[in-house]
This record gives sequence, structure tokens and C-alpha cells, in this order.
Amino acid sequence: MASVLVPCTVALFAVACSAPPPAVPERPGATSSAPSTAAGPSSSGPEEPPSSDLTMTMPPPTLTGPLRVPGMDAGTKTLLKAGPRRGSMIVGDIPPGRSGLWIIFFCRGAGTAEIRLEPGYILPFTCQDGVIAPIMNRMDAPHEKTLTVRIQAPTAVEWALRITR
Repeated sequence: MASVLVPCTVALFAVACSAPPPAVPERPGATSSAPSTAAGPSSSGPEEPPSSDLTMTMPPPTLTGPLRVPGMDAGTKTLLKAGPRRGSMIVGDIPPGRSGLWIIFFCRGAGTAEIRLEPGYILPFTCQDGVIAPIMNRMDAPHEKTLTVRIQAPTAVEWALRITR
């Protein structure tokens, strides 16, 4: 599969891209009864994704409607999906792959939600009460290990996730 270059504009942690996000299908995951305190492979503090490997997009928030699992674009394959739900969850594993990942996440409710791709990446997002915040990330780096996807969120935050390749 050929790489796709998307022109982007950097703003703080967010990168707004001119290309539309992929739309997204489904696979249930296992739930976690307690949030994990693991910080990943580094014991020196929270992990930060390499800036060259990850593109973060935050489209304008939506105020109305029910929260739903994000859709997907033709030509992409859903690796994992979950939600809508509240609180923390182990979503599942992503097998190693040579192509990048699209991480599409919607959240609503006051609090911070983290998407963890373990080992190696922690993506924190601030969710707002009464607003559905659509967030899309492109992880361009191929990964040689299985990534475990975990959502860490308070019960006040409702979220939905789809990861495609």
C-alpha cells in the first residue's frame, strides 16, 4: 500500500489536515474494572508519541445528536472499534503491520480521556460536557510489535473509537 502525504498545519498538539478523515465497522473488546497506572516502557514519566510518527486532527466540535462509533472510508480496514460507552476499557490488540493507523475517537463529557497504544504511545484528550469532540490521529510509523489499545476515561466521559489501517 502506498504512503499518503497530507499537507498539515501545526497548532500546539493538534495538526489540522486538509485531507478528510477516513470513515469506519466493529469488534467488541474486554472491559477493565480499574484504570491502569502503567506508564508504558519508560519509567521516567508519561510517554509522548514521536512527533514525526503521529498526526493529530481535531475537527470542530459537534453539539447535537447521539454519540456513535466513527464511520470509515472505503479502502480502509477496521482493526478495532468500541463504544459508545463510559469509563475505561481494554479495547483489544492490533497486530504488527507495515502501514500506518488511523485512530478516530469521539468523546463527550467533562474530563480527560487517554488512548493508550501499549507499549509506546499515550494520546490524552480533553472532552467537554455537552459537546461531541471528534478527534482523528494518523500514526505513520509501522510497528513491529502487537499494540494493546486501552481507553482510560472517567465515567463522566462517553466515548467511541475506531482504528483502521
